[in-house]
Amino acid sequence: SSSVICEKAVVSTQSTGFNEMIKHIEKLNAEDLGCKREHINRSSHIYTKIIEVDRFLFSIFYVKRGYRLPLHDHPNMHGVMKVLFGTIRMRSYTPCGEKKTSREPFVCERTVDRMYDDTDTPICLTPSQNNIHEVYAETDAAFFDFLCPPYRAYGRCNFYKLIGRLDESQRLYEMMCVGTEPEISYSTEEQQYSGEPVTVPLYN
Repeated sequence: SSSVICEKAVVSTQSTGFNEMIKHIEKLNAEDLGCKREHINRSSHIYTKIIEVDRFLFSIFYVKRGYRLPLHDHPNMHGVMKVLFGTIRMRSYTPCGEKKTSREPFVCERTVDRMYDDTDTPICLTPSQNNIHEVYAETDAAFFDFLCPPYRAYGRCNFYKLIGRLDESQRLYEMMCVGTEPEISYSTEEQQYSGEPVTVPLYN
């Protein structure tokens, strides 16, 4: 069940490591997590928190076809995404030098630009690799999201915008942070988790 898989994932963050945890997340599925396509009819963006403790956050994002999660980061966090249904296009960027959170341009490399669906392996980010990204829904889609540590450890994410392309052959772009609110109209509706119970014995 998904509840058992999540327990194993928590244990592996403290023992066998990040790669072992990814193997457990890869086994998650929409049915066990109560993730249904009809949920997406309510809003273009829906967020469901599964569980949050001091060390990590499990959640689900739903995105309606044609909408996206704007370009943003996860400061000082590791993350894993697993598509539960639908198809998304992920574009991720890695700064070539220091990432700036002021309105000062900096250079980054587009390190990921591809489609993902529920048959693909989980998508990973680290504090230094693929940490700035955007998610575009090619179809109605939902994905499981793991963050370690959760936002409450470092505050909110930052949003960015691309200023221009510097070198297509090397996938180099110039971008700028626009603060903790995106420049495009964007809001997320919260929905209560309705999947299998997730228990975390190590944190009880």
